[in-house]
Amino acid sequence: SRAPDSPDAMSDPNAVKILIAGDVRGNLASLYKRVEAVNASSAGPFAALFCVGRFFGSAAAAAGEEEDGADATPTASDPNADIRAYVDGTLTAPLPTYFIDGLPHGREFCRHPEGVVAPNITFLRRAKVYEIHGLRVAALPGRHNPLAHDDESQLAATTAERLGEYRAADVRALRQSNASTGIDPGGVVDLLLTSEWPRGCDAFAATAPGHAVASAAAAGSPVVADVARDTQPRYHACGAGDTAGGDTAGGCHYAREPYKNPRGHATRLVALASVGNDRKERWLHALALLPASRQPPSALQQLPPDTTRSPYDARGGANGGSTDAAGGDAANFAGVRWEEPRAKRARVASQVRTEPLKGDPDKTVYVRNLAFRADEGALAEFFAQCGEIVDLRLGRDAESGRSRGFCHVAYSTAEAAEKALALHETTFYGRDIVVQMAKTEEERNADRDRRREEKRGRPPPPPPGGCWFCLSNEKDTHLVASIATESFIAMDKGGVVPDHCQVVPVEHTPSFAALSPSAADEIWRYLGAVRACLRAGGGGAPVPENAASPLDTVGVPGERGGPRELVAFERHLALRSKGGNHMHLNCVPVPANRARKARKIFEQAAKRLGFEWEGVEAPESALDLQTAIASHCGDGEYYAVHLPDGTVLLRKIGRGEPHWMSFGREVLGHLLGCPERTSWQNCMETEEKETERANAFKASFEAFDIMQG
Repeated sequence: SRAPDSPDAMSDPNAVKILIAGDVRGNLASLYKRVEAVNASSAGPFAALFCVGRFFGSAAAAAGEEEDGADATPTASDPNADIRAYVDGTLTAPLPTYFIDGLPHGREFCRHPEGVVAPNITFLRRAKVYEIHGLRVAALPGRHNPLAHDDESQLAATTAERLGEYRAADVRALRQSNASTGIDPGGVVDLLLTSEWPRGCDAFAATAPGHAVASAAAAGSPVVADVARDTQPRYHACGAGDTAGGDTAGGCHYAREPYKNPRGHATRLVALASVGNDRKERWLHALALLPASRQPPSALQQLPPDTTRSPYDARGGANGGSTDAAGGDAANFAGVRWEEPRAKRARVASQVRTEPLKGDPDKTVYVRNLAFRADEGALAEFFAQCGEIVDLRLGRDAESGRSRGFCHVAYSTAEAAEKALALHETTFYGRDIVVQMAKTEEERNADRDRRREEKRGRPPPPPPGGCWFCLSNEKDTHLVASIATESFIAMDKGGVVPDHCQVVPVEHTPSFAALSPSAADEIWRYLGAVRACLRAGGGGAPVPENAASPLDTVGVPGERGGPRELVAFERHLALRSKGGNHMHLNCVPVPANRARKARKIFEQAAKRLGFEWEGVEAPESALDLQTAIASHCGDGEYYAVHLPDGTVLLRKIGRGEPHWMSFGREVLGHLLGCPERTSWQNCMETEEKETERANAFKASFEAFDIMQG
């Protein structure tokens, strides 16, 4: 099937064809002349025309003062002479036309409360998500004034509306509208329209932008960047705004490579120059869009090969991590990954709310199965559709600040709580949420006591009789090299290299994500200890620094070799027919000169198999990794690769989706230059040899063993 928005989508009869124009500035004659020609061409007909940037001309520009670097509008006496013929009915717009930036210069034409200016010409004057020809179109009308943006006074609101400036309240309204509008509330936005460029939109672009683009991106609006990050549109169209100047007079055209959003689909940013600009910069863009509401998620998540990282994910917002644009007092945890660890812990601990929830229990709902990226602001906007919220509490980990996937919402009326119950099994941020009435503290305590009693009286289930990893089955215990309280290290039976080992929990637990906090932390410490041992030249089979093969060991007991790095992988498959998977983390030593290629070779292997990795920047703790796995993979099957620099590559394995059982060994066999050892059956040894390997690793690892400290 054809990927969405591919070049031949223009011929798709189900696609909605639209045109997007840059700043018009009163120049409707040039605009509609070109639009009529394109509409009559083989690419047409088109359903609508959207105009970003200033729509009306100003007297200053018409007089030759070139306000904001714009080109001169129709006449010096009347900069909006072109539009009067459409207002009085002399002419009719060739396409339904929608614009987002009409004030202050078009005040005389923009008095209608619904934005009607003339037949077929409409001002999208409210910050909200509109449904236009089946498309979800998000509009942020106007421009950013940092001095007045956060002023909540009535005077500021009146002044901002008169001058065509959006405020924090408008941004909140847009976000709430996105969560509640139309047939697909909270669904994917097809098109975001803004007058200004988003600040920093050129970050992580594969192609270095020219000076004009770099200047416009640096001068863009931080609020628009935050809105683009939060709404995650498929397309974002913007005009010259008021940021262009100098060699960017009249704006410039910029079509950025698509970037990937947290929801899995790509966004394409298109910035357009002013209509009829002298430098012949592109100002009209044709687009054919099949509405997201008519497509399965798998179709939307087909990413073009040139897709990049999002330009807005490096600082928790293009304004340096601030969420003031969203309003409210919700803590912003989006940027903590880039903070110094101690500062992060102190900051997060101070922001996690611990005081009792306000409101009455009989007016409070409990919500679970929340996506981990849904924060307080998104939840407030979504549940505010039911009524006035007295308090909202998102469950967060006290140390990391990460969401625990549930929240309580207290309403001012019982009727609002009843409406919230109707949202049960509604899709929110990609998950079907569970909404039920909250329990009183007495009920919660009683439930907790009952569960404790049941747990005390219930014997633990016996491990599957055939599980090789369960110590209770006493299989190949001679391979065990270290035992801690809740986990142990054992040599791999037929390792890729002689000191290939595995970190395994004592309990029969299916995955790292499902481990108890204490077991996960212990395995995390084991992982760090193995890494430190290898970097110090240790391991059961140390390799000389310039060895031609990773199998060329030093050969002298107790002697250290060259530093090596650790590549680890975990394959979580349900294996229900075999009693369920027993989590084990394969730890394979890789010489430093080969370790640099680890990420590249895993990415190449993924490409050959038709999937892409989700990269997780080096987690600081076991909880960080468990949270990342839950966020990317839910509670389903997955594959995880720990790279030498601490980065973790994740792949969610969908239900019924095949996965190569020996994938990790195959890739590492090629990385290490010993593809003949990718099958463990080919590497089998006698029990005596296996015992020698375990003892050699044990002796080398002793100084690093977490049980020695």
